[in-house]
Amino acid sequence: MTDIAGRAIQAENMLRQRDLARMKWIAAGLLAFAACLYVLGRALAWGYLAAFAEAAMIGALADWFAVVALFRHPLGVPIPHTAIITRNKRSIANSLADFVVVQFLSAEVIAERLKRFDAARHLSQWLPGNREKVAAYLNKAIGYGVRALDDRRIHDFIAQAARNKLQKIDLSVFMANGLELVTRNQRHRKILHGGLNRFADYVENPDNTEKISAFIKGWSDNSFVQSMIEPFVPTIRSAVVNKLRAAADDETNGLYLEFDEQVRNYVSRLQQDTELQEWVTNQKNAWLNHPEFGHQIESLWSQFRDWVVLDLSHPESVIAGKVESMVGELELYLAGDEELRAWLNDQIQAALIRVADANKGQVGDLIREEFGNWDDKYMVNQLELYLGRDLQYIRINGTLVGGLFGLLIYTVTMMITGS
Repeated sequence: MTDIAGRAIQAENMLRQRDLARMKWIAAGLLAFAACLYVLGRALAWGYLAAFAEAAMIGALADWFAVVALFRHPLGVPIPHTAIITRNKRSIANSLADFVVVQFLSAEVIAERLKRFDAARHLSQWLPGNREKVAAYLNKAIGYGVRALDDRRIHDFIAQAARNKLQKIDLSVFMANGLELVTRNQRHRKILHGGLNRFADYVENPDNTEKISAFIKGWSDNSFVQSMIEPFVPTIRSAVVNKLRAAADDETNGLYLEFDEQVRNYVSRLQQDTELQEWVTNQKNAWLNHPEFGHQIESLWSQFRDWVVLDLSHPESVIAGKVESMVGELELYLAGDEELRAWLNDQIQAALIRVADANKGQVGDLIREEFGNWDDKYMVNQLELYLGRDLQYIRINGTLVGGLFGLLIYTVTMMITGS
């Protein structure tokens, strides 16, 4: 409970306490006034006044006894069948728990209430004027979420979870299946084709002239031979480039056939060679158990977190735009699709019924336990605080109604006796 809510409840209880005290003084004042009238009626021999006052006092005292007997023993005397609430606390707790569970948490009640409420229709009517507000709340929730998860314990948990999942993967089988998928329909040849052309681009690039020239002249350590080779370097480069591009474009040459054989051989080894499989598994486990693995996971998460926080702080946020767009789409769908609204209502109803069925026993037990464990004095004070003001009207009414009935009885008696 927040401080504001706590202060509000405290202030409300103070008002109730003040009203209860005022009503008690009014009821007690009426009793005292009736007593004064009785004394006056007897002193002046006004029979009608004395009869009214006497009956009013009896009614006031009887109702005072009834009201007090609900909460405590009148005048502290343990009269039988008084202090009803405290004596029957467990029974009241059980009855209250059963009432809440049956009347509020049954599947029939929830289904009927939700059917009348039509949550999807209310949501579709509420969203148009609150789209930006909803999007803003969602953006704040996303930002808070990534910040809340920026914790060493979370990083360690994510790294350990990833490690556990990866350790269960047979990497040899995974690699073999991946290579088989790549080699299907000769798609793996695109790798060799691209590699040859990329190598040709590198050799042909003017920026690499000095490196290529040094490499070719490095075929010999003799300076005279190097000087003889140098004039032919451009020709050699051009020939190498042409050879590479021609080899890349001709998939019938032996290079592609050798590449096919090497890939097939490696797939077969991954599937059948236990030594290679063990080596792959050992390499995988060594990588997973290396501290750098955890650092990489943490680095990836940190980069993701920083990107989310930075993006949400930007006026043209990509995430905020996507979120608002999603809320807008939901608004349109709910407004125009009756089947979607019906589906959403069904899902809300089913979810609440499942939650209620799963937890209504615990709710009932919670009510029984909390109500039953309340201190008697505290429980009486709380109930009297909330109900006592209205109960004082019973005393007031008992005083007035008792007096009127006493007056009526006295009048009828006088008429019969002719006095």
